[in-house]
Amino acid sequence: MIKLLIKLKCKLFTELLVNSLSKEEDILICSELDKSENNPDIVVTDKFELSPALINKHNNAKILLIDTGLPKEELVSLIIRYKLKGIFLYQSDFSKFKKALKVIYNGQTWISDELVKCLIDKDIFNNFEKIRLTDKEREIIKLVCEGLSNKEISSKLFISEQTVKAHLHRIYQKLGVKNRSHLAVIYSKIFNQ
Repeated sequence: MIKLLIKLKCKLFTELLVNSLSKEEDILICSELDKSENNPDIVVTDKFELSPALINKHNNAKILLIDTGLPKEELVSLIIRYKLKGIFLYQSDFSKFKKALKVIYNGQTWISDELVKCLIDKDIFNNFEKIRLTDKEREIIKLVCEGLSNKEISSKLFISEQTVKAHLHRIYQKLGVKNRSHLAVIYSKIFNQ
């Protein structure tokens, strides 16, 4: 039996999912208020409810993100940052959703072929070995990918916010990225050199 917690921003969509899935014999809907042994196997969430607090609270659960039309770069960033086990397009049908739940429950990953291609696309890492980053730049990249704001980074590293911005500008130029989300895409490559 799959124990499932649904935590979405849209209350109507949450209620519809709960009502539909409650009819399934092999799915048990959990509540965040439930203090019993019904810890969820899978948490279904969206970008708006996805947070480190949610991940920490349900650290043994697999996370399935409902994609409401996010850019591919942001989805890749979320996969890396939160170690998502699946991304499900909200336009897909209910039978496919149930299949995705079973696939994830059985330890596999559910993401589209297009997103997989984006994850392994060699063009993201062109000439990567030639790029030299300072220790401070690596530290800032790590903190950005952990979700810290420039202000939080400046406080943590005891440098000014302007210095953080200057470092980020140089990092973006060196790596050829446009924003924080794009930076997260190459995060794992940077720290596994």
